[in-house]
Amino acid sequence: MRRLLFASFSQMPPIGTRLGLTLSSLAIGALNLVFLKELWPHTPTAHRWLIALEWLLLLALPPQFIGWAWRWLRAYAGPAWVWLLAAVGFLGVTCLGVVAWLSLLALGVGAWLWT
Repeated sequence: MRRLLFASFSQMPPIGTRLGLTLSSLAIGALNLVFLKELWPHTPTAHRWLIALEWLLLLALPPQFIGWAWRWLRAYAGPAWVWLLAAVGFLGVTCLGVVAWLSLLALGVGAWLWT
């Protein structure tokens, strides 16, 4: 049973180029923001551009993650109860992802209008 469960999880689809690039760009952008004074000392507008880039990447992340999770669900060939549990989890994550995406969109538009 244990071998069957872990074998089915080892067949997960790869992360994908777009999702990998988005995650790595978010990490590099976050490091740029953390070390802003050291990396961009003579560029005062870099902060605004980096924040805008981070917002765009955050907006691109939830649909890509949902697509990756959906590909995994479609390719899963293990026990039915694990698939059902994963499907319920996928639905919950999808709903949370859509709410997070809409919240990020509203916050981004609000921040853009505020400045």
